[in-house]
Amino acid sequence: MQDPNRTLLKMAYFRLIKSFQVVSVFAFIFSLSACHVFDHSEEKIVITVGSKNITRTDLKKDIENIKNEMGISDQELKLGIRTIINKAVEKYLIMEYGKKLGIEISDDELASSIKEFKRDYPDEVFKEMLLENSVDYDLWKENLYQKLLIEKITQKAIGDINPITFNETQAYYDSHVDEFKHPLMIRLRQIVVQTREEAEMILNRLAKGEDMGKLAEKYSITPEAKAGGIMGWVAKGQLEETIEDAVFSLPSGKRSDILKSPYGYHIFEVMDVRSEGHKSLPEVMKEIETRLTLQKRELSYIKWISDLKDRYPVKTEEDIYTSWSKEG
Repeated sequence: MQDPNRTLLKMAYFRLIKSFQVVSVFAFIFSLSACHVFDHSEEKIVITVGSKNITRTDLKKDIENIKNEMGISDQELKLGIRTIINKAVEKYLIMEYGKKLGIEISDDELASSIKEFKRDYPDEVFKEMLLENSVDYDLWKENLYQKLLIEKITQKAIGDINPITFNETQAYYDSHVDEFKHPLMIRLRQIVVQTREEAEMILNRLAKGEDMGKLAEKYSITPEAKAGGIMGWVAKGQLEETIEDAVFSLPSGKRSDILKSPYGYHIFEVMDVRSEGHKSLPEVMKEIETRLTLQKRELSYIKWISDLKDRYPVKTEEDIYTSWSKEG
């Protein structure tokens, strides 16, 4: 299981561009393939971060990667270019910090991450994806190394966040109670068969006192049949309208008549009813702790980046933002 603190760190750092959350191999590959379309003669230095000089070509690569990872259009890119360039600058600030501390990714760490990255893709399939998108394997590996390095540097710099206290959780709940509403819900069991004749036979057997769970296991064609037909909690708005009207009108412990849907013929039983209201603090405590931990990491990250800007001065070409908005 993935370390939740590591996941939160990723979310905090990539709150805008989600650079480390490799949601899709295809998106990552596409963003790398885009690096090949630029004119590499554009070697003019446009940004300096500490001792690192970033050329217009370097910046184009960073911006294109961010654009593809975010899935935004050219117009959206131009409108948000200042934020996106600033995020690229943050990457170089972090790299400068890591270089000064001698932080690196070992060969074993890189090999392990590559193995994890390719786990769901047979080796030949993965290579074909790279070829189809004109991505050189060494370039892909280099980009992955950089992502892992930035993650490692950020983790070392921010470190662990103090655990969220009960008082903090209680205060958040009290001030955001309307965010934790729940609709009217019912806990359902069902039997679904393919013909009305089968449904009528089962309804007759239920009327004679046979157990609905056992009949569901034997006759129902839905996946939850193995669990005695138990669907779990269902909120209003999740079922087809005709079925929903029928089952939500039933009190707890009552069964429906035969109801038809595109999936077959249903018999429902309402096992329990939960009125509309607010979730209790114990129900949402983990969710609140996650939110507050993320907020603390966000604040730590923002302060850290601000400190890095003092340590490694950032110089940008005066018109870099306006010129990019006009030309790209």
